[in-house]
Amino acid sequence: MEKLNIGVIGLGAIGQKHCSAIAVLERAKLCAVADINDKVMSSTAAQFGATPYTDVKEMLKHPGLDAVVIATPDDLHRDACVLAAQAGKHILVEKPIATTVEDAQAIIDAAETAGVKLMVGFTLRFSLHYMQARKAASDGTLGDMVSIYTRRENVISQPDRLKGRCGVLMFLGPHDFDAMRWIIGSEPVSVYTQAATSVPSAYPIENETFSIIRFANGVVGCAQIGWFLQDKHPAGRDFKLDIIGNKGSLNLDQMRQGIEIYTQNGAKFPSVSAGLVDEDRAFVDCILDNKTVPVTGQDGLAATRMVLAAMKSIETGQPVNL
Repeated sequence: MEKLNIGVIGLGAIGQKHCSAIAVLERAKLCAVADINDKVMSSTAAQFGATPYTDVKEMLKHPGLDAVVIATPDDLHRDACVLAAQAGKHILVEKPIATTVEDAQAIIDAAETAGVKLMVGFTLRFSLHYMQARKAASDGTLGDMVSIYTRRENVISQPDRLKGRCGVLMFLGPHDFDAMRWIIGSEPVSVYTQAATSVPSAYPIENETFSIIRFANGVVGCAQIGWFLQDKHPAGRDFKLDIIGNKGSLNLDQMRQGIEIYTQNGAKFPSVSAGLVDEDRAFVDCILDNKTVPVTGQDGLAATRMVLAAMKSIETGQPVNL
């Protein structure tokens, strides 16, 4: 069986998860890992039987390397992606694709110039929860879409873990902003965001936000993004999605690990599963089978634009047009 030789750049929490996911894929082989932390790099390489590197440029010279997963801190994505593209390696980059429009566009341009595939890691697109929500929204089950609400609450220790390097919008926002755009099937035209200021922050970042998003097709969305759950919260997260159509509604609750669809014909409770392994499998398959990537650089750019608009809206107190 033909296998895709993959390297992972950046071995933090999400990089480790990609290593574990790649290791179980029949059509992939984790052959190289790179990180500036010698201890983490060495232990990860030993665990997965991969060659360790501290220099990305050297890793990109690894014999037979076909593709890379880039899981470095967000503001370092551009350099790693451009180097990988110039080396002729296909790229799966973690969300957000970049923290600025300029960097996102540079990544897209580098991949197009090099003729390599570029995919952005939005795991919600590979979760059966969200896949079935999109199907219900697009196949007429719920009728014409009216509104969509998302909630993504994480634990209160996240800002300290990240040492305040980014706010909650850039860290969690891309997930739901992309999911809303994907599920609704329409481009956002404006974003209006407010951030809670009742609790002083140890860092100059936003921590709890509500964004009102208007889409070109007239649907209105609301995204609640924050990280004030207590660390002892039983689920450690609170992720929800609600859709209202003129013929039905959908309620998704990942804290309860369930999804409910209510229509004029009654209620359904479909089975669900989550999807980093499926995301990585899709990346591998699209390269080996020469298919179009399911999540493009332009999708990543759109989500980054939405996050930046939300942050600008907080600063100005006004809606921001996209």
